[in-house]
Amino acid sequence: MKLSGFILLIILILPISLFAQEEKGKVAVTDSANLIINRLESGTIAGKVKVIQDPRLTSILRKHFEFNKTSSVPGWRILIYKGREMSRANQLKAEFEEAFNQLSLQVNVEYNEPDFSTLVGTFRTKEDAYRYKQMLIVRFPQAYLVQTRITLD
Repeated sequence: MKLSGFILLIILILPISLFAQEEKGKVAVTDSANLIINRLESGTIAGKVKVIQDPRLTSILRKHFEFNKTSSVPGWRILIYKGREMSRANQLKAEFEEAFNQLSLQVNVEYNEPDFSTLVGTFRTKEDAYRYKQMLIVRFPQAYLVQTRITLD
């Protein structure tokens, strides 16, 4: 009796275990996201996205872009000269452009009564400005960082 019970138990358990192994091998797709992902991965459909938006949104974004293009933000520049001599400010500007033209940094001479200032670069962070200052300090030991308003290109 024990042997026949054991054989009966094996006969009942064996088909269940085979069925469970078969289910593991199948990929069950239960939601639309998985269905789309599986189709994209298999290459059965081409991936295209069509954006439909209100034209007023495009107009608002364009106005936002134009407004921010002309506005200034807090930033940093490197001051290599500040004094009352315009000729000295322009001379240092020319020296900078000759020595560091490979850096492609903007150089401006500005007049804020009563002084002229020769300013180099426009940097969003103090760290970026400091890195460039370290390169310039060899030729312009009086250079230092100034916080100012900058316009972004």
